[in-house]
Amino acid sequence: MALANYSDLQSALADWLARTDLADRIPDFITLAEATLNKVLRDTRMIGSASLSLATSDYEVAAPTDMLEPVIMFNASDPTKVVEQISVEQLVMIRRHRLKVASHPKFFAIVGRKIEVAPVADQSYTYAFRYYQSIPDLASNTTNWVMTYNPDLYLYTALMHAAPFLNDQQRMTVLGSTVVQTIQAALNQNRSAVFDTKTPGFSLNSPSDNATTSAAMNAALGKPAN
Repeated sequence: MALANYSDLQSALADWLARTDLADRIPDFITLAEATLNKVLRDTRMIGSASLSLATSDYEVAAPTDMLEPVIMFNASDPTKVVEQISVEQLVMIRRHRLKVASHPKFFAIVGRKIEVAPVADQSYTYAFRYYQSIPDLASNTTNWVMTYNPDLYLYTALMHAAPFLNDQQRMTVLGSTVVQTIQAALNQNRSAVFDTKTPGFSLNSPSDNATTSAAMNAALGKPAN
């Protein structure tokens, strides 16, 4: 069976689960799979763009609604003027002690669903903002890039979420391991296309190595540490 869209995936899940009474539950398993993949998967195909505008005296702007994690922010008119991401605590300290006078913003932090900058803008600026987008949900979009390039991720992750509903601990253990391996393979494939000190694949507070990556993946999937 081809796995190209939402309908295909639902049919495949019904076949793999070998149950005829789960039609109303299968969409839930897919939604849960998407939530899991949004937590752990970072791929070049997830990077989107937004134009952010600051007016004089502005210190914040709304983050894109589908943002999972920032990548880079820079002045749209001068890409050499990169706005560096820092923590909220660092932003507070910079505002208090270093950058009290309005100027071209040099730093930003994510505060809730806002992007706050320092210093306050001294005039109007437009920024190019690159960020990891959430995966377009299949229920609204029929298909997406994950179904096109990594349908195994959808299938195995949805099956893993079906296991607790079916009270099948053995299936949950096996599928949990399969999902980890499949996601890791996708991340390795992505690394061959990019060269970055920040390990693609996980939304963490700092860059991580492969050992930390595996631990983070297991934690996100609810698997115990080795």
